[in-house]
Amino acid sequence: MFLVPVLLFLTSCNDELTYEGGVETPVIFGLIDKADSMHYIKVTHSFAGNNNAVNVALIPDSSYYKDIEVKVEEWVPVSSTNAITVLKRTWILRDTILTNKAPGAFYAPDQKVYYFKTAVYNNSTPPNDNDTDLSVALKATSTYKLIATVNGGEYTVTAETRLVDPVSITAPITLSPLSFATSTAAGVAYQNATVKTNIGTSTYSSQVVDASLIVHFKEFFNGVPVEKSFNWKLGEFNGDEILSSNVTFSANGSTFYNLIKSNVTNDPTITKRQLSKIEIVVTGGSEDLSKYILVTKPSSSLAQSKPTFTNLTCSDGRQAIGIFTSRNTVTQTKVDWNPGTPSARAIDTKSVRELCTGAITGSLLFCSDNPIDINNSESYTCQ
Repeated sequence: MFLVPVLLFLTSCNDELTYEGGVETPVIFGLIDKADSMHYIKVTHSFAGNNNAVNVALIPDSSYYKDIEVKVEEWVPVSSTNAITVLKRTWILRDTILTNKAPGAFYAPDQKVYYFKTAVYNNSTPPNDNDTDLSVALKATSTYKLIATVNGGEYTVTAETRLVDPVSITAPITLSPLSFATSTAAGVAYQNATVKTNIGTSTYSSQVVDASLIVHFKEFFNGVPVEKSFNWKLGEFNGDEILSSNVTFSANGSTFYNLIKSNVTNDPTITKRQLSKIEIVVTGGSEDLSKYILVTKPSSSLAQSKPTFTNLTCSDGRQAIGIFTSRNTVTQTKVDWNPGTPSARAIDTKSVRELCTGAITGSLLFCSDNPIDINNSESYTCQ
């Protein structure tokens, strides 16, 4: 998925770095996704004062608002042109504490975020545009408006977004395994597995798209399985890099086996390992998200100034940092093997053989309990 920075922060070799005076700057990040049921929005602000900024950044209360109301409104079109919309639902967001913030210049691992809940969007039974039930899923053609009111109305921060159109995984198909190795006259050759996605061609199609594989495997400690996993980002295409509605990602075979090797546990009490499943995750993002990612990428230029992008607006004209927009995530899960169709496995037979006996991972005690391998009396079946 997209890694959007929670806050941009410039550090200095001088530990007396301070930020004195100035106007409080709202810093807001929110990505809504109809594939989610929990929608989180991070709301903070810049801090000022004569104290050491490096130290102050580590204090959560220095960045949180003491008095703020955050809400999201749903505006539903009443015509096919979307020119006229009506307010259907309003969520007053609650705050909660998450413990997943990575360590860095600012406080961690706890962080306060604001959230609202809905059902996950179901393509088979999409929500009715006129439904006012707050628990119903986000609606495909609606506009969502963020309104954050500070200090009882001292100023408000607003932004709006349409939901980005759905993305789809067109290859491999659900029951088709990934292939990372093949047989050659010289032995075994690694090959690229291909992930293809379609992002559509409408005004609201994704303008940035990325793909990842989440690889799950079990390690058995004296017969007791423990699940492990790692995330392998295959790549990202943004803006002009997207040449058509069909976007293709490659997963290098050698990299696959080396990543597994680097993610296993170094423990001599492990008696065997088995691949559990592989999840293909593709995420498409809106045009605003594309712009935000492009302008915030690190630059190798010696220029001292960089462009900025935000779709946030403050009622009193002050600057705001961040973005409120949409993305769409689709996941295809490939289990180690399907009990009803053993040939529908996460990776094909040659790739399994390489996992269990190959040069990179052959010493890691991987084995297969797939009936196909057992019936073929393969040497790498689990005992």
